[in-house]
Amino acid sequence: MRRFANRFDIIHYFKNCLFILIISLFCFNVSANNEGKVSVIIPVYNVEKYIRECLDSVINQTYKNLEIICVDDCGTDNSVKIIEEYAQKDRRIKIFRHDKNMGAGRARNTGVQNSNGEYIFFLDSDDYLNLDIIELMVRNQNETGADVVVSSFRNFVSEKIPNKKIPKVKAKLKARDCIKSLRQKQCPINFDNFQDSLISVFCAVWGKLYKKNFLIENDIWHINQNIYAEDAGFWLKVLSNFPLVFYMNNIGVNYRMNLYSITMTLPASKCLADLQIMLKDFFQYLDQHFEKDKAEKLKELTTNSRLYKKILKPSISQSILFLIIDILEFFSE
Repeated sequence: MRRFANRFDIIHYFKNCLFILIISLFCFNVSANNEGKVSVIIPVYNVEKYIRECLDSVINQTYKNLEIICVDDCGTDNSVKIIEEYAQKDRRIKIFRHDKNMGAGRARNTGVQNSNGEYIFFLDSDDYLNLDIIELMVRNQNETGADVVVSSFRNFVSEKIPNKKIPKVKAKLKARDCIKSLRQKQCPINFDNFQDSLISVFCAVWGKLYKKNFLIENDIWHINQNIYAEDAGFWLKVLSNFPLVFYMNNIGVNYRMNLYSITMTLPASKCLADLQIMLKDFFQYLDQHFEKDKAEKLKELTTNSRLYKKILKPSISQSILFLIIDILEFFSE
């Protein structure tokens, strides 16, 4: 037992103990708040019609340890004003702003760079979540140690298809309600199943819970250009690092087929050109981050996959079809 010379020594001693206790509790609280935290990253661009539904679905999740990062990509409507209104009521909401429009990929990169969570979850601002999905995904990650947890999703169209704005060819392809389901399983990606993973799982970045450390350690970012299908390139980079993936059969994201979105109104030839840019960026990533043998093997698997042959490398007849669609769009305006 420590001996004290006088009562002042006793008071000083207990003050030091109290100070150490307070600092320890503070540090423990900060660590506990970050452990298991999910950073939900939402790029925002002209979605005032849908942003409330999107935010409501996040702030009302059964899993509460969230930070909600909204990245303003310089839209022209009242989307950010609505988010600011929500942020005054919920301190988990953080707003970051671009100086100019940079596209969804750059907005997601900004979100990751400013995130504090253990996990990353991307959500488009015109979609919404089922209220228990993040809790279920975190639980499955904890149980399996997966680098990525993939949920199923539901497509829906919330508006009538206009007669003149969208060509009938595209309308028939896009306007449908459906549920995309996956068999629940745990799958370590490798050379043997890389090709199957390209075609069996949707290439969008949303609907997936990523371990942030996995993304950072493997230098996985969206392409630094404003192009169509930038998220497909991101998912290719994820798969090339052979993650442990857990597939859930629970519906997580309600994906809105927004007929007025930039994606839906892009010329088909522009979509094809952007896909080629995305693929070139992916191949450069392979060259920079892997030994030559692995990089070349992954390139070969990609170019020989059904995904590449059907989407990334269309036939002459498909290219002609894209041109016809562009002409129809031009004369239907």
